[in-house]
Amino acid sequence: MKKFIQIHKNITYCKANRFVAAVGVFDGVHLGHQQIIRRAAARAQESNAKVLALSFAPHPRQLICPDNAPPLLLTVNERLERLLACGADLAGLIDFTKEVAALSPEDFLRKIQTQFNICGICVGSNWRFGRKGSGDRAFLEKFCRENHWSLDAVPEVELDGVIISSSEIRQAAARGDLEYAAKMLGRGYKLTGIVEHGFHIATEKLAAPTANLRVTAGVMVPDGVYSGTVELDGKSFPAALNIGVAPTFGNDLHRVEIHLIGFNGTLYGRELEVTLHRFLRAERRFASPDELKAQIACDIKNIMQDQRL
Repeated sequence: MKKFIQIHKNITYCKANRFVAAVGVFDGVHLGHQQIIRRAAARAQESNAKVLALSFAPHPRQLICPDNAPPLLLTVNERLERLLACGADLAGLIDFTKEVAALSPEDFLRKIQTQFNICGICVGSNWRFGRKGSGDRAFLEKFCRENHWSLDAVPEVELDGVIISSSEIRQAAARGDLEYAAKMLGRGYKLTGIVEHGFHIATEKLAAPTANLRVTAGVMVPDGVYSGTVELDGKSFPAALNIGVAPTFGNDLHRVEIHLIGFNGTLYGRELEVTLHRFLRAERRFASPDELKAQIACDIKNIMQDQRL
């Protein structure tokens, strides 16, 4: 039988370990989420415990209101890796099913209790959980008092007077404000996807081979050409991204094409994480492939200057 909580990676723990549970969706693992993990770590240190970061898969809104579910900022694995990097000792996924969504707030916490020895919980101050969101801070205070758990309800983090949230980051990315999205994340904004076969136009006519990315996480930014970076096999490659329809060649299929500067090899089927740095120019139709080829050379020069290569 599948466990209620699936732990990421092969990390050993035992029932005797005491945990402070940091619970939330944590999509993006932005500055607000990082604050929750830090507070859980501080509480765990006081309590001689470890930090257990718990997220949900699928995203609750994908189950409850699938027609209005948000695009995820990170893949599930990226999310869990980020939580570990922020200070969690264990990171796990709650299998969010219709049965779990129907649990009362108390039953939901009891299910966590059956798998882990919990001594405290750390959440965002406005977090709601349990059937129809009926579990709130008042319920948590009562439950924790009765069960001798510590409770930390962490205030929301603001940036320029705006509460940092996954929704705000999605909106910033969608309008192309990469700098603001990066400030809320505490790191560069990125797209993640799988490399698929394309039309080979860039290789044959432009001498600039590209990886065609099927995006699996991240909100699409406006069409255009961007500078970016790809981490691959322990190396960092500057990258030029073209997002759009390649109008010079009369295509109408929207796609994300990435040219890794200085990379030689095959990427088909691999997952790439591309950090976007800045918008370089709008996509436009060129009079000939040679004119576009000259522009690509200029784009690459600008990218290398940006990254001081």
